[in-house]
Amino acid sequence: MSPLADFDSSSGSLRLLFKRPGFLEARPIFLVGRARVCRSCLAVVPFLDQRHRQELAEKWDELIPVAPDPTPETPPSPGSPS
Repeated sequence: MSPLADFDSSSGSLRLLFKRPGFLEARPIFLVGRARVCRSCLAVVPFLDQRHRQELAEKWDELIPVAPDPTPETPPSPGSPS
């Protein structure tokens, strides 16, 4: 799985937005072409088009998540099954 990204649909298209790699550098953005939804848990699984899939593969190791990974001592969210 990729690092955590913001999911933005306000522009009429779905986009995955990662943090800027540097102060003046552009924010990596990948357009979502299609998506599937799980019938049991309603999770949305987006799919990129071929061009953005290739760009994601090229930048994979440079992507910075929008939020840090939870640490082992982080308590679970309220209502979380874990």
